[in-house]
Amino acid sequence: MDYLRFATIPVLTRYYIVLVSCRNGRQQLSGVLVLSHIFLTSDAKRPCSTCVRSHKHAIAHSPAGTVHPAEPECTFDEPLELNTGADGPRTKYEKLENRIAELEALLQEKNSHSETQRLMSPQNGSPASSNHDRDSGFGSESDSRSSGSTPALVPAALSTPLSMPGMDMTWAHWPTDLPGPDLLRHLVDVFFTFHPHASQLFHAPSFMTSLSLPPDHPKFPAVPVLHAMCAVGSLYTSAVTSAPPVNFDKIPADEIFTQRYRIKENRPDSFAEQQAILAKETLQRMEIMGTELIQVLQSTILLSWYYCSSARCVCHDILFLNCAHSMRLCIPLGLNVCPPFHTISRSTRPASVLKPAKNVIEDELRRNVFWFAYAIERQHGCSNGWALSLDDNDISQLLPVQSDQFDSGKLVSPSERQWAHSIDLLSVHPEHQTDGLILYIKASILLSKVKTFNLRFRAKHFSGDGESSYSYNTFRPDEPVDPRNTMAFIDLDGTVTSFIATFPSQLRNPLTKDEKMDCTLFAAMAMAHVAMIVLHEPHADIRSRGCISALKILTATRSIIDLIYIAWSTTFDPSLFESFVSFCFFAGGRVITRFLQAAIEEEAEDQIKTFRSELGVIRSAQALGSRIERKLIPTMRM
Repeated sequence: MDYLRFATIPVLTRYYIVLVSCRNGRQQLSGVLVLSHIFLTSDAKRPCSTCVRSHKHAIAHSPAGTVHPAEPECTFDEPLELNTGADGPRTKYEKLENRIAELEALLQEKNSHSETQRLMSPQNGSPASSNHDRDSGFGSESDSRSSGSTPALVPAALSTPLSMPGMDMTWAHWPTDLPGPDLLRHLVDVFFTFHPHASQLFHAPSFMTSLSLPPDHPKFPAVPVLHAMCAVGSLYTSAVTSAPPVNFDKIPADEIFTQRYRIKENRPDSFAEQQAILAKETLQRMEIMGTELIQVLQSTILLSWYYCSSARCVCHDILFLNCAHSMRLCIPLGLNVCPPFHTISRSTRPASVLKPAKNVIEDELRRNVFWFAYAIERQHGCSNGWALSLDDNDISQLLPVQSDQFDSGKLVSPSERQWAHSIDLLSVHPEHQTDGLILYIKASILLSKVKTFNLRFRAKHFSGDGESSYSYNTFRPDEPVDPRNTMAFIDLDGTVTSFIATFPSQLRNPLTKDEKMDCTLFAAMAMAHVAMIVLHEPHADIRSRGCISALKILTATRSIIDLIYIAWSTTFDPSLFESFVSFCFFAGGRVITRFLQAAIEEEAEDQIKTFRSELGVIRSAQALGSRIERKLIPTMRM
């Protein structure tokens, strides 16, 4: 029963009418009780016996020091109020109710203030991101028009500044330039969902757990990682606007500094570009301080992925320097070597500035980070003639474990794995330690060997290197030199030719048993065909029917086209391939263009028709959809 109220009203001289009102739950009852035989004249004395007993009880049970009146004060027919010197239950409840009311008022006032700010601000709903979202699709309508981008498509659910789903609270120390917690969580989720290497560069369960911690917690992800992840994640969602595509018709084909055209257009940075800039600034500060260096390296790799995916892969100065920096950073961290393959010289510097890994997952994560830094640097090296940042001879590291073993933290002993410097690395693929990721790393090593051969051939031939020279060690500019006659070229050509043929039988098709696309295995196979093109294209005579190199690059290109047909035979969205796959398509299109030009000169109609059809397939593969036009390299100029 919630309460019981009564009142007595004297009627005439002999009776009292008692009005009774009680409430029990949601029901309220009231009535009239007539008490008879209660005379108004009474010989009751004051104080009454009840008050005397109450007075004695209060004296006996009150805390020490409580002052009581000498005589009891009769409270007949009045509410009982004893001043005992201590808070009774009713007083405590009242204080708690008052405190709750105060907190509710403060919370309501805060929510009203936040809602007012959100309605008044045209940004993405996060006060923390208001500084860098202006003019990037989160600004005013005039800003959107001036930048040439579309209005922001941020759902309302992503605009509320909540730290965790379903919790009406915000972190007090949220980093200033990061997007709001909900938008950040969304970008991280799409990154792990759609990027093919996200769950190998990071251990996803551990990362998502750390992301749920308060921002000032020591295990909360480093700020540059989150900025870079936002930049990459923005490529896969319409929650933030993207930069307008670059008009390559106004840029020379050999231009490598495309940033100057954006500056001339006075186009403001998009959300992703601002996040990339912030990631670069914050990781540089952390690197100088020497804190969280593995996360600094992860941020650098993420930026390389972003530069490739946002049509900046033609801006070689940015990508080249970033890839080179990530590779050189691996050396003081000791990621390029693994015991017992360390230097025999005495040194005052340790092999690594990092502390030993705490567990298997951390150890394998460091190894994965190194190999992704290696892969992106080697892949980018295919598009230029510049020297690589780390010699393959200086790498003595184990290959990664299989993806499922990494996820579960399973310990795989070195005796069961392959080393980067193993002689049979590219010809032997143990079934129990081979998957798409391991073949992807091996394909990157294959690209590196081809690039290194082309880059160093003339110098080695001049110096009389046994594998790169003939029976003489002279070098004259007018002397024709055919590298294909050297043992180094013959051995490398055999390795490239047999690479895919030695794959385990279940890994020779990028489609899994349930008809799902293995993006990493697809990229590994495409890289193997590109390695053949890069090795033989400088020596291919397209107009000579007996040229072996011309036949090999044409065969490799048609193998790439076969991969395109495999991708099209499923419901897989080809836009989810990593950006280097588009370079593989580009390399194949370049070869077909050369053959098409020769066929046109010879007026070979059948060949012209075939080459044009194949070229159309490659162009269609590159035009994967308007959603990712910004993440592909420019369409081939033909």
